[in-house]
Amino acid sequence: MRARLLGLLAVVNCTFTSARVLADPWSTQPLVGLAAQYSSNPVLVASNPRSETNAALFVDSPINYDEDAFHFAAVPNVRYSNQSGYSSVTSDYFHLDTSAQFTSEFGALNLTESLYRDSSLLYAGGLVNGIGVRRDTSTSDISWQHLLTERAQLQLDLNTTRVLFQQGAALSGLVDYRYSSASPSYSYTVNERDTFRLLGGVSRYYSLNSLTSSQSDNLQLGYDHKMNELWTVTATYGYAKSNNDYDFIYFGHFLGVIRSTENGAVYSVNSTRQDEHLALTFAASRALTPTGFAFLTRQDRLSVGGTYTTSDRWSYAGAVTWQALNNPVEGGGSTELHYYSANFSTTWHWTEQWLVTLSATKISQSYGAPTVSAASTGVSLQISRQFYRTNN
Repeated sequence: MRARLLGLLAVVNCTFTSARVLADPWSTQPLVGLAAQYSSNPVLVASNPRSETNAALFVDSPINYDEDAFHFAAVPNVRYSNQSGYSSVTSDYFHLDTSAQFTSEFGALNLTESLYRDSSLLYAGGLVNGIGVRRDTSTSDISWQHLLTERAQLQLDLNTTRVLFQQGAALSGLVDYRYSSASPSYSYTVNERDTFRLLGGVSRYYSLNSLTSSQSDNLQLGYDHKMNELWTVTATYGYAKSNNDYDFIYFGHFLGVIRSTENGAVYSVNSTRQDEHLALTFAASRALTPTGFAFLTRQDRLSVGGTYTTSDRWSYAGAVTWQALNNPVEGGGSTELHYYSANFSTTWHWTEQWLVTLSATKISQSYGAPTVSAASTGVSLQISRQFYRTNN
């Protein structure tokens, strides 16, 4: 562990040194920290749970370029734990997000590329046999906005994601997949408070073993309303349909394609409140999303969250989330998962640059028939140093 930490600190030192030689308008603002974590059941298994206590070093070193109509950002984020593993506590990870934005009088073009290496577990230990495996994710996204008039705007978003798991479906229940989508939208601003939107979408999800695939289409109407200076409400509602195909192979012989269909309402409702000290968010949604199982998963989600800043030194945050996941399986039928989480934290700004954060977490899930339940509690202490933004 000591050798790993020394190596990482050397990388951090190189990052700070390179920041000094970057020419204006380049800038960087690194963050370095240590975290200690405890979890009573990090893999959320129903029987013989095992607690874990770990420490980790993390580094966040964003690099930015800002000049007139062009903006670029690269954000590497690294975490090294004192133990190697892929549970929710011990997972080492490397994240790299890059983005470029071109703006003009009539719109903007955004290009985003992300590379992640982290854990597959995501609080679904029971459904994946309690196995957290390495997950490699690559994502490319193109977003284009164009102002037709002062009130009307067109937008198009193109996205493709590929996910590879270190272990196959026989052990973890997870399959390598690619998910690609195209989402056009049109919005019209009626007045300072009201905006109407028309949103469409087509997507394709398929496992890289070529056995399962989902073709999904959706059409939604949206409405945004600014109630007053503090409260804003956004809502979308529409219809989605997903056609699922499963190539049935028995002892190496192709016996045909088994087809099924998911269809029904999809929606999203968000209400936010923002003032100088308090920010609140209430959200409810239903969507078809990729999860690493055979087909697209129908996800129902409710969440409440907020932050409260009492002074320059103290701030508080909390969030409560409930999810219901419906996962179609090969050959017909589906599995159900219900997931609940609550997280509360307080941050003390020791100085302008040093931060101390204490967090407490409660997680539970239930699935199957008969129902299997599992829960976990956890606490963490994080000490970090935010360096000043530097320009040269």
